[in-house]
Amino acid sequence: MGVPRKRRAARGSGDGGFTLVELVFALGTLLLSILGALLAELSALNLVRTSRETAAASADLRAAMEEILLLPPASIPVAGGPYEPGVPIAAYSGLHLREEALTAAYPGYVPGEPVPDPLAIVLTASWKDFAGRPRTTRIATMRTR
Repeated sequence: MGVPRKRRAARGSGDGGFTLVELVFALGTLLLSILGALLAELSALNLVRTSRETAAASADLRAAMEEILLLPPASIPVAGGPYEPGVPIAAYSGLHLREEALTAAYPGYVPGEPVPDPLAIVLTASWKDFAGRPRTTRIATMRTR
């Protein structure tokens, strides 16, 4: 005839769906997964910003270095000139980055004495990144006569 009522009710009571504990656990796991993905995305965005800023500073350094290398060696480290040692290069001040400054240094060169051959040239870019942190990068080369 059929299954007695008591057995039918007992058998069907667990098949109705999820319990509240299972739902809370599943939603908590889903929330943690979404938060983890969001944090990873934000970290990746910050890395992209940092990379773009470093690339812009490197491009400015290369452009300034190319301009310097076009000059005769004796006219590069001249006091009062556009590439005076330790003085920010005016053409590149605040050009692409916040508080950007490019400075030139000439290791081994003593002002007032003849320009050494080869002349060592070190350009340094400094700026504040998107988060306000100070950043620097540099390039170096030698210029011969």
